[in-house]
Amino acid sequence: MPKMENSSADTIRIPNPVRRTATIWWAMCPVVLSGVFAPFLLDAFGIETGDWVFALMFFCLIFGITSIVVAAIYTRRARLLGRMLNKENLLAHWRYSPEEWAAYTEKEHRENRREKKNLFIMIAVISVVVGMILSIVHPDGWLIFLITVIGIILLMGFVAWLAVWLRHRQNLKNIGEVYLSHDAVYLNRELHVWRGLGAILEGVDYHGRPGSQGTIEILYSMPSRTGQIHVTARVPVPVGEEAAAKAIVSQLQSGS
Repeated sequence: MPKMENSSADTIRIPNPVRRTATIWWAMCPVVLSGVFAPFLLDAFGIETGDWVFALMFFCLIFGITSIVVAAIYTRRARLLGRMLNKENLLAHWRYSPEEWAAYTEKEHRENRREKKNLFIMIAVISVVVGMILSIVHPDGWLIFLITVIGIILLMGFVAWLAVWLRHRQNLKNIGEVYLSHDAVYLNRELHVWRGLGAILEGVDYHGRPGSQGTIEILYSMPSRTGQIHVTARVPVPVGEEAAAKAIVSQLQSGS
């Protein structure tokens, strides 16, 4: 399918923040890994060391290897985003009018707040149940469990609020622009990738009624420290691009 651009799109060079992140991680690698040789360097200078230096050596080795892996992942994402910003093999490149973006921003804020609220409630309930069970099993430690549960709830509440606030602030700061390809979407400085590195495209659908702003909803999963997590990317459809959006959804669904 040829790439699609709404007629109001101007040529504006969008920065690639992922490349900057990859550069930072690559710069950290030699700095952190140099700590692996700290015991040998200190010994060469005749400096007395204790067991702590070997703990530092182990920490630097683990963190250094992690830095290399993370840097490689961000480098791959930066290359993908670079090709998208150069409009290579795009399914769509859309920019939005202030009215369209304002409508999307408020709708996205409501959806994001609802999702984070539901997640917060689920974590809070689980924390309370686990805290009650531990208090029954170890009644002497009920106060510690209570403080821990309250701390978890307060922390998760703050994290949920911060995530919603940051997303909304980002959407209010810039009138959005989207680059959509077979593998990813770059929506208002946020990159979603659903192919490669364990990511899986779970579903794509178009939502919209005549006279209202349509949305391409992309559900994908990706690995995390706690297992596979699911993420939903909602791409607003500019007025007049509804047919193109439905064609894109069909193409993503077929995997072609």
